[in-house]
Amino acid sequence: MFLKKEEIDHMQIIFHIDLNAFYASAEIAMDPSLEGKPLVVSGNNRRAIVSTASYEARKYGIHSAMPLFQAKQLCKDLIVKTVNFDLYRRLSSQFFELISSYSPILEIASIDECYVDFSDYVIKHHVHPYDLACTIQNTVLTELKLKCSIGIAPNKFMAKMASDMKKPMGITILNKSNYKQLLWPLDVADMFGIGKKTAPKLKELGINTIGDVANYDNYNKLRQIIGKNALLLYRKANGIDISKVNTEKNELKSVGNSTTLQYDTNDIDTIYETLRSLCSRVSFRAKKRNLIGNSISITIKYSRFETVSRQIPLSDYINDYETILSTAKYLFDKNYEGRLLRLIGVSLNNIINKNDYKKQVSLFESIVTDSKPQTTTDFINKINKENSYHLTTASALLEHSKNKYRKE
Repeated sequence: MFLKKEEIDHMQIIFHIDLNAFYASAEIAMDPSLEGKPLVVSGNNRRAIVSTASYEARKYGIHSAMPLFQAKQLCKDLIVKTVNFDLYRRLSSQFFELISSYSPILEIASIDECYVDFSDYVIKHHVHPYDLACTIQNTVLTELKLKCSIGIAPNKFMAKMASDMKKPMGITILNKSNYKQLLWPLDVADMFGIGKKTAPKLKELGINTIGDVANYDNYNKLRQIIGKNALLLYRKANGIDISKVNTEKNELKSVGNSTTLQYDTNDIDTIYETLRSLCSRVSFRAKKRNLIGNSISITIKYSRFETVSRQIPLSDYINDYETILSTAKYLFDKNYEGRLLRLIGVSLNNIINKNDYKKQVSLFESIVTDSKPQTTTDFINKINKENSYHLTTASALLEHSKNKYRKE
């Protein structure tokens, strides 16, 4: 099932990356004590239904869209967590931002899945797609505490089908040499693009598998059931999909990074060193993708899983390390209570492409060519004046904060 070198050199390499049981996994990432336990994410009303079930809960027959009361009947020890969309959006944004650091040719398919074109990447870096998938899986698990499955194929449809074949933490390669063996035996209801209402109608015609779709010779009957997409699905069943990874669908709003500390701590030197590292990575990733933002936020999670998130707007778009660190330090010192800390995160928000920003400026402002460039100190002073903040440079703030906590 591995790709040969000659295949890699002459084909697209498309990944479909899918976060496994995302909502449940996000809750586990925030509270590791939930690992290995039957867990569902749901609403908190009488008619609540299961949004996501962990793989342990699925062993009891619990699944998405099941009424919560039925799920509780199937598993007496079921843990129920209320939907936390702020958490899911934050982790989702960090996930896509992390993946895009490997390749900017990324299409967001939903909150927990994306397509990525790695055709140029594997050639440029002389890496096998399977090895790259392993690296990405491990990075997502290490940095975000989330598990994902990856499908690798020469087109989007096959990559999507491949990622569903092994969960959780699976990697599957589909190509011209094995798709008939792996794809065709699957139930027609499992084919991406075939709806629940369409599958029974196809089975009435004797079309029970994806292979049956690929080999069906009466196009008119197929079109009567499937509609205008009949030819498209027929081609996909035969391993043909010419659709491209569409980067225009992306709506990345932030560049962020968070980390769970090796142990719960309130040691200010350890915390500040972690914060410096996070701000450095945020700045590096933003600059690498030529992105700038006009808002900084931090996330603090204490040892008892209490989470505090704070955000501050800036008067201009930036991506430099000094301003990100200075602002993050200001937010941290203003909100940190000195308790044991488990996780800390930093994010640059409301991001846009730097080139787009320059175009906007040139349309509405006359640029004075003989003016001196603005230093970080000048910019921070400008923010303070316009917003009544009390920001200072990162180096000065670090020294002041260290002295403050040491005196306490």
